[in-house]
Amino acid sequence: MDAVNAIGKVRFASAKPQTVHLHKGRRIAVDLLCMEPGQKLAIPAAERLYYVVTGAANISSSTKATAVPAGQLAATGADEPHGVANAGTQRLVCLVIRAS
Repeated sequence: MDAVNAIGKVRFASAKPQTVHLHKGRRIAVDLLCMEPGQKLAIPAAERLYYVVTGAANISSSTKATAVPAGQLAATGADEPHGVANAGTQRLVCLVIRAS
């Protein structure tokens, strides 16, 4: 078993959202998504879990948009392209769990 200091790997860039790879196994991968206020990212159709560590995310699909504050978890469907945006005034850090 490996342990990773996820908070120590958080990084931000004003030019674009940052994805930090924490783990890639045979079945699952875990990343950090780090976004400055106003940044957004389009995600292709894939089942993902988003746990908001800090800030607040706006996760949207073609049919629904959901505000997800720190401490909450959101899930997207396997056939659902979606977007993640930091619509708040604080930096956003999400733990993202996905199939590898």
